[in-house]
Amino acid sequence: MARKLRILYFDLETTPLIYYSWHSAPKYLPMDFLIEDSYILTWSAKWSGEKKVHSRRLTPEEAVAGQDLRIVSDLRDMIAEADIIVAHNIAKFDWPRINGRFVMNGLEPVRPPRTIDTLLLARKNFGFAYNKLDYLAQEFGFGNKIRTEFDWWKHAKAGDEKYLRKMERYNRRDTVLLEQVFEHMKPHVRNLPRLVEADFEGEWVCPSCGSHDLIKRGFHRTNASTFQTWQCKECGRYSRERVAQKPKKVALHPL
Repeated sequence: MARKLRILYFDLETTPLIYYSWHSAPKYLPMDFLIEDSYILTWSAKWSGEKKVHSRRLTPEEAVAGQDLRIVSDLRDMIAEADIIVAHNIAKFDWPRINGRFVMNGLEPVRPPRTIDTLLLARKNFGFAYNKLDYLAQEFGFGNKIRTEFDWWKHAKAGDEKYLRKMERYNRRDTVLLEQVFEHMKPHVRNLPRLVEADFEGEWVCPSCGSHDLIKRGFHRTNASTFQTWQCKECGRYSRERVAQKPKKVALHPL
């Protein structure tokens, strides 16, 4: 069977930005109003197919000082090993935020990873009432996220060990739900990247799970060509052959 690529699920918890302001709903806060930038409080990560959930949290002293180098370095090392990284809202939040902390902490850049954003998958492929991870997890039958209040972030930032532990536990639960939600949606979404590496040239396997148990399921037709479509009996996803068949062509081409 083809080798599955290393997929890393991860989630971050960060401190809020702190600003001066003369208005309760400012339209814009200039740079000079910034008191303190955001940093990472905790993170959690999990390799696809493994039970172990990895996580790190700041010490009380690191939280008060805003020093996240130690835990950011650990997450960077895991991301560097991954073929694909997955998070909910990774495009706009998780990846820009963690990559920014790499820069601010003077760490070496990682090879630009392939990303999968479960938030975008939900938005583009389905008509759910909400696309939040908590809603999807509950609707799919996996349970809910741990309930939190803003005070958690305030106490954790102030170095309260109890709340740092609670934030880490919240992080870990989100990462487990993230993998479950992705696996549940996966058979029904389009345009996922290839998730396996073939053992040899032209190996006939599902590009999502590596299974050889495939059955023919109709055809994928473009304006110019026709391709045999296959469905994986193990994971349910569809794929098509790379080489087009040679059907009889009509004399005219559609406009």
